[in-house]
Amino acid sequence: AATSRLFLGMRIDCAQCHDHPFDPWKQEQFWQHAAFFTDLPQQGQTPSNVVEQVAETFIGKQPQIAIPDTDKVVKASFLDGKTPNWSDDPAPRSQLAKWIVSENNPYFAKAAVNRIWSYHFGIGLVEPMDDFSPSNPPSHPELLDALAEAFVAHDYDFKFLIRAITSSEAYQLSSRQTDPSQERISLFARMPVRGLTPEQIFDSLAEAIGYRQPFNPELPLNFNDDQTRQEFLRTFANTSCSAPDRTTTILQALSLMNGNYIETATDLTDSQTLAAVIDAPFLESREKIDALYLTTLSRYPTDQECARMVDYVQNGGATDDKAEALADVFWALLNSSEFLLTH
Repeated sequence: AATSRLFLGMRIDCAQCHDHPFDPWKQEQFWQHAAFFTDLPQQGQTPSNVVEQVAETFIGKQPQIAIPDTDKVVKASFLDGKTPNWSDDPAPRSQLAKWIVSENNPYFAKAAVNRIWSYHFGIGLVEPMDDFSPSNPPSHPELLDALAEAFVAHDYDFKFLIRAITSSEAYQLSSRQTDPSQERISLFARMPVRGLTPEQIFDSLAEAIGYRQPFNPELPLNFNDDQTRQEFLRTFANTSCSAPDRTTTILQALSLMNGNYIETATDLTDSQTLAAVIDAPFLESREKIDALYLTTLSRYPTDQECARMVDYVQNGGATDDKAEALADVFWALLNSSEFLLTH
């Protein structure tokens, strides 16, 4: 079921126990698909047992599986109803993998296109992106067909697909709504605003504050050994698979406002970014504000933003301290929607 969702964009889970009530999938088709995985080792088996079982069951034979709670045994078949040519390759999962990316499979190209489209736009042409079915048609079927055909014609070249999507007019639109007709994001009349992934948030913060993973030259670089990163990712673990619906929890918001990572990043004695800005005697307050905006948002402040921030810094902020006021500005930018959203 997981393989069909990921590579074919179809939910056949329901057919595991009974024929699907709405879609054309039958219980027998589910188990014919599952038969490709019967050579996987089961829990409690030793390597020697697995080798003996695979040799006994699959060499020269078509894999088969018994449907639970029935007397029926089915042989491995593709979801389009066709049977593999086992004389070409006796390995079940190898046969399935070849069929998934073959031109004879009508599902993979569209599922792949839809998944890449969803990654860039935050919403798929079919949504949810793993639910292709007659009852859930694509929002733009002609576009999906055209991209899928081009994807196959270019030998499943993901670089070509990404280039085609990102060079489109739809991808380059602003997220700002200027007309009531742009309200539905599924029309792609404007770019959806979507939340960053936990990894993107951490990497953006690391770039802005100058954080670098502690490095031991005697050990290979391993991101999984970075405790700061791992702790942050645990706090910001995704609670939603849909990018537009990716919301910030209370715990995550508190972590961004006053967690150890942000506190250190905006502390006058620990922050590399603040130290570089504050200790630059040749920069005026406006130029220091410019530097913080460029570091966090990759743009200069508007005249209105600049006037407000300069006034705040010149007056010393809440503590009558210009350096602390600059730290406040940096903190506000790191917690801004513009920093935490893709728009």
